[in-house]
Amino acid sequence: MNSTLAALLLVVAAVVAFGVPYVLRAPGRTLRRRFIVLGSVKGRPRREIEKAVGPASQVTDLPDGRTLLQWRATGYHIALVFEKDGRCVGVTHENGRRVRGANQPVG
Repeated sequence: MNSTLAALLLVVAAVVAFGVPYVLRAPGRTLRRRFIVLGSVKGRPRREIEKAVGPASQVTDLPDGRTLLQWRATGYHIALVFEKDGRCVGVTHENGRRVRGANQPVG
């Protein structure tokens, strides 16, 4: 009986250890997928990017007149710089689980 209880507790612990983080990172995976579907962001207008991935979580006016837009969701963060004319310069920062690879948004 003790070995059955121990096995059951191990299964429960494994479900919690892997299931909870998976569920909590779902918003980040969704946001990342939107950027992957969008493809290269370089040269695209801000309005087009926001239409595809949703509004930025944070907008910062930079001293040189450009704008930094950031999107954040649990498990994923991406930052893009836009010229004064609203065109994207590229990705300045991307952080999340396994963001490196063939499907990474190209800045």
